[in-house]
Amino acid sequence: MKKKMLTITALLLSLLLILSGCKSDPVDKEQTETDSGEKIVLTSSAQGFAGEVEVTLTIEDGKLTSVTAKGENETPEIGGQALEILPIKMVEANSADVDIVSGATMTSNAIIEAANKALKEAHIELEKIEIGKKTLEFTPGTYIGEAYGKWNQYTKEGFRFGVPNPVTPMKATVVVDSDRIVSIEISDICETPGFYEPVLEFMVPDIIKHQSLAVDVVSGCTETSMGVLRAVEEALLKAGASKADLYSPIERSTETEEYYADIVIVGAGGSGSAAALAATEAGAKVVIMEKTGKVGGMSVLSTGFIGPESKVQKEAGSTVTVKELFDDFVNYNYGTANNLLVKTILERAGETADWLVEHGYQVKPSPNGVTVDTGKGQDKLDNLYENYILKSKDNKLLLRTKAEELIFDENNKIIGVRGIKQDGTKVNVYADAVILATGGFGGNKEMLKKYTHSDRYWLSGLHASSGDGINMALSAGAALSPELFPHITEFAANADVNYNDYYFKYLNYAGLLQLDSNGRRFMNEEWCLTQPLAKGAASIRTVGTFWVVFDQNTYDIIKEKGLSGLFTEEQAEYLKKEHNWRSRALDPFGELMEIEFNRANEVGAAYKADTLEELGQKAGFNMEEYMAQMERYLSYIEKGVDEEFNKDPMFLIPIEKGPYYAIRMEPAIFGTLGGIRVDEKMRVLDEDLKPIEGLFAAGQDAGGMYGYPYYETPGTTQGYAYVSGRIAGEEAIKYVRSK
Repeated sequence: MKKKMLTITALLLSLLLILSGCKSDPVDKEQTETDSGEKIVLTSSAQGFAGEVEVTLTIEDGKLTSVTAKGENETPEIGGQALEILPIKMVEANSADVDIVSGATMTSNAIIEAANKALKEAHIELEKIEIGKKTLEFTPGTYIGEAYGKWNQYTKEGFRFGVPNPVTPMKATVVVDSDRIVSIEISDICETPGFYEPVLEFMVPDIIKHQSLAVDVVSGCTETSMGVLRAVEEALLKAGASKADLYSPIERSTETEEYYADIVIVGAGGSGSAAALAATEAGAKVVIMEKTGKVGGMSVLSTGFIGPESKVQKEAGSTVTVKELFDDFVNYNYGTANNLLVKTILERAGETADWLVEHGYQVKPSPNGVTVDTGKGQDKLDNLYENYILKSKDNKLLLRTKAEELIFDENNKIIGVRGIKQDGTKVNVYADAVILATGGFGGNKEMLKKYTHSDRYWLSGLHASSGDGINMALSAGAALSPELFPHITEFAANADVNYNDYYFKYLNYAGLLQLDSNGRRFMNEEWCLTQPLAKGAASIRTVGTFWVVFDQNTYDIIKEKGLSGLFTEEQAEYLKKEHNWRSRALDPFGELMEIEFNRANEVGAAYKADTLEELGQKAGFNMEEYMAQMERYLSYIEKGVDEEFNKDPMFLIPIEKGPYYAIRMEPAIFGTLGGIRVDEKMRVLDEDLKPIEGLFAAGQDAGGMYGYPYYETPGTTQGYAYVSGRIAGEEAIKYVRSK
């Protein structure tokens, strides 16, 4: 048997790509001629959700016979589904152009991009096979599958949002006959209230209706959706189903719906909901377009709300005035924010807190005399819609409907919004005014890179907040605020592995040594505890990636006693009282210390070494700078004086005997701050700072409220969301009636 092997190396292809002006990554190609025909193996890669995704295609006699996809840093529960399912779909269709796995968009797109790139560079065209609906085959009966969703047995944050403790996997009880899914019941649910209900309402019926698991996940509830899918899949596999058959493609709707209103509001979070309520009370006919399967956005999970001079604060004895708070804000941001907007928001904040109380919110005063607590939970937002906004039969709430673009008339005047529902139905909403309230762009890595100069964050907010409103405003000629920046949380995280739902995110919350990527100190580490949202967040942002370094003794103390074990009882009590040291951060890490270390170590985010020198080598530090830094820092510990950043001596935690540890961290973000340029009436402004007719913005889509760093006053973001939304709703209906 005669064989001829031809290998085109990655280097040669790189040169060819450069000569042709193409900047794509090189494609590896291996070609073999055998007795049965020609066999070609192609390998390429593309950027996924958390790193490179590598795809290998095997083609024999013009047929795609094998596809594998690897992505070491992709989330197993979400991206892992795409890595497993898309290769099966590609082989069946004999094509790289297949439907994505809903909920795993970035990983899916990376697989498809890499596969298409490999085929294109090899000049191979495949004849696509259209795959129709498949007949399912089961052994009739009742089957049970289990899976975790957002939370699992080791996650520690769920209790804050009403999740049962301990967390157990959800259970899917599925009844099938020989060729049909008859019923699905989901029980033992340990998911965030308000986030699992839309999954049961929308996705479970969709599975039964379409007899396929290739249904759309509920946007905004992705992790819970994926957990339900995995549990149902496990049950159906037990019933004898083929995994490929379970993910038969679903026919998309070709319908178009049209709506007419005074105002169309894009987004039903805190700001969009406040806008809808204010406009409704003024007699407007309103249509609200919401991308996710629920209302509320991040406001469901937030409690603080600035309310100076509100009734609840006055009754609690607060004497803090709007003027005092405004002066404090201006002093803090050095006038870099839109002062007129800041003043207007603060002047309306107290009365807006009272307004929310009138509409069913249960609020409590806080000790600082400014912030009111509105409580977590979905109920407060659901109440606004059920008892107020949707009481008007003229109003419409369109859930699972993504707004895509503004509609302009022949004179380039805005006359509405065009969007699409998750089932493919096109939507046109015609209105005299548009309010954009889509929550910023924390879920859009490309925009983060473009506007904040980094995408190395862990998003603890909503991925659905992906810049839709800002991009629509830009299409109308809007200006952006002078600076757009990440809204960094009080705890750090890691861009590649989930610290956020566990304990490792608290490692920067005790003043331990922190080094940049070169192995140098870059801040007074106590700021991450004493001023975490302001100086701490701002300092972390300057370096992006940093490492927390400590010894075995510190490791053992944190594991057995928690962070408070690093301090005396008096010091710990002081930190709790004076700096609101969060109690949930002070639990012993226990078995999670080792579990989390191993998870981080697997992706190069944590190292252990017998010597400090070896630790620096593993972490990739500049060894000369790092060793000099360590020598200085150890001397500060010995002397009890920080000669570089004047850190309080209580935070000079000893670094003595090895082994030593280095944990890589990056900022965690709620989302973004800054956005579309607006005036104090929330009117969107163009580059000449003139209002764009009929266009308004609110909440995290609207810039001007913030300078940098973030204000120390808790509740500013939520206060801005509700107050700006209320103003936008009021001003939009005034505009409509003035026409």
